[in-house]
Amino acid sequence: MELTQTTSTAIKRESFKTICQDGVVLKGLLFIPLDTNSIKGVIQFNSGTATKKTFYISFVEFLAENGYIVCLWDCRGNGESAPKNLKNCEYRYTDYGIKDMPTIKNFLTQKFPNYPFFIFGHSAGGQQIGLMDNLENVKGMVNFAVSAGYLLNMPFGYLMTSIFFFFIFTPLSNLFYGFLSAKKFGFMEDMPKNAINEWKDWCLKEDYLFDDKFYGKTVPIGNYQKIDFPIHNFWTTDDTISNKKNTYNLWKHFKSSKPITFKELKPSEYNLKEIGHFGFFKKKNKDKFWQQALDVLDNFLEGKEVKGNNLENL
Repeated sequence: MELTQTTSTAIKRESFKTICQDGVVLKGLLFIPLDTNSIKGVIQFNSGTATKKTFYISFVEFLAENGYIVCLWDCRGNGESAPKNLKNCEYRYTDYGIKDMPTIKNFLTQKFPNYPFFIFGHSAGGQQIGLMDNLENVKGMVNFAVSAGYLLNMPFGYLMTSIFFFFIFTPLSNLFYGFLSAKKFGFMEDMPKNAINEWKDWCLKEDYLFDDKFYGKTVPIGNYQKIDFPIHNFWTTDDTISNKKNTYNLWKHFKSSKPITFKELKPSEYNLKEIGHFGFFKKKNKDKFWQQALDVLDNFLEGKEVKGNNLENL
């Protein structure tokens, strides 16, 4: 493995690659506490759709500084896991949950077999965990902004932006480049055409991937009703995507033998003008949110109850 620079003297950063069953190579970074006696567990961090993984580095370093090995990685077709040419790439959006997430979990459990295993999800990184076929031995999951993405539940201004993105920018990009060429415009990482089109189709349905058009057809039934670990979800009242309606419309399809809880974050209660879909992970908000996430992980580790609302009381 290649050692790369980290901003913390308490952890080391290692680059890695692993291979999916269909031959696709995934690449990412491991953040490992130098004091091996302090290690509490391993976290698979699943990023939001086509979000640059560098955006999360300060947050995952914080988790590593507090005793967790954290894996930050790129899905197929994104970032370092993208092929040289996306034009002829046939990857689908569901491949993230069906193929990529299970591969990362297998890699981590083989490399670090003696530590409790956790998942942290942002946006799509939490949506698709039910598509994983290897959810056994997960100690707990923490999420931020994990919801359905139904366009008509979004505020008018953001809805117009989304319509432009999905119905004008994306088709033109697919036509001229053969894929979503977003990186050069600063939107997000580039995406394969099939992946962006499948994502768009989900966003047109209130129940998202669980709509009858997809679920059990183009989207496997998966393990959404067979989860056996606690899940805690942070969501914020000013999130244009993961608002209350979209949060409910995703999580009503999940079932776990352990509690699934929710914590509402209001910007005004933290003296902030906004939090939005990404603010939880920004370094300037470290003192406001990061300790809360760490406390949930530690409570899951110790088998303690995590306080929060249930789905009906979002």
